[in-house]
Amino acid sequence: MHYKSLLFIIFIFTYTQLIGQTIIDTEASLKKIDTAFHVFGNFMGDKKTGNFDFTLLRADLTLGSRVNNNLFRLTYSHSSSRFNGNTFEKNTVGQFRWNHILNENHSLFMFFQSGNSIRSFIDQRTLFGVGLRQHLYKKDKNYFDIAIGPFHEYEEYPSYNFENITYPESSQKTVRISFNVFSSIKLFENVTSATTLYSQWKYNEIGDVRVFANQYLRFKINKRLSTYIRYVVRYRSINYIRPLKNDTDFMYGLEISI
Repeated sequence: MHYKSLLFIIFIFTYTQLIGQTIIDTEASLKKIDTAFHVFGNFMGDKKTGNFDFTLLRADLTLGSRVNNNLFRLTYSHSSSRFNGNTFEKNTVGQFRWNHILNENHSLFMFFQSGNSIRSFIDQRTLFGVGLRQHLYKKDKNYFDIAIGPFHEYEEYPSYNFENITYPESSQKTVRISFNVFSSIKLFENVTSATTLYSQWKYNEIGDVRVFANQYLRFKINKRLSTYIRYVVRYRSINYIRPLKNDTDFMYGLEISI
């Protein structure tokens, strides 16, 4: 039986909460799905009362299966936090994703995604896109892939106040071109790197780009002890909501198996 430190578990939940707001990183489940039907999920709840009231709810679920050369994934994620009766974070997102394997190195994909996020000031974000994924390097468990394709984006924003100015509800729709990088490389005998990069470029305004990057390094000290560091970036060159800032997150932890 394997036991992991509580701190590591908290870091993992924090990480999934960060990336679930507007972009779903489905790369982790992709490598685990074969011809069988798979379910990946987790649930977390926390309720504190006394000097202050705090409620945390977190749930993630992915259903996946491969039928011949077709890979299907359905993902749902929800998280919410309330402090003394006030909701200060709530986001929900769902995605359907289909991959069709053309050959050993190429696959087509299509996805539909919809969600909302209080933290990102998004009442609704709906995406529909297609694209092509290609293996540039693949050997043993190491790989380096790229994916490119267009998607339609629709967003709704709530009214808000900023610097004593009230901004009304608004919405925008556009087409973006996504260029993504996925890799998992064993750098040294005890060092593994995993990278996920999503970049989304507005088709008629190249300066409007959104980037989500997740870099993970795992250092295996021995068969029972490992350390890791993770760096997450969420960047927007243009913020449609004035109070928004770009996010970065640096995490580190220790894994112990007994």
